[in-house]
Amino acid sequence: MLGLARRANEVILGIDRIEIALKKNFRGTVFLANDLGASSRKKIKSLSERSDKVYLRELPHSREELGATQGMNSCAAIAVKEGTLEHTIRDAVDKAVSHEGGG
Repeated sequence: MLGLARRANEVILGIDRIEIALKKNFRGTVFLANDLGASSRKKIKSLSERSDKVYLRELPHSREELGATQGMNSCAAIAVKEGTLEHTIRDAVDKAVSHEGGG
């Protein structure tokens, strides 16, 4: 689904671009790779807390796995702009995580 969102021009790739978008009132969901560095994770979390229109999801996937969804070698974070695809992807991630946690 993340590949489809990219083809629809609904994604922002990479920490630097996501930080800029968050500072400019981005609305949507930011998905973080599980091996994202601590300082980058902290910065993204802090910026995302500025708005109730930004959702943050930590994925059980590495930068390489996340990058593969976008045809890249590596990608530490992907932001999906608010909309139908974003809601669908966020819901799918939430369901997958709840199933992994036994709920």
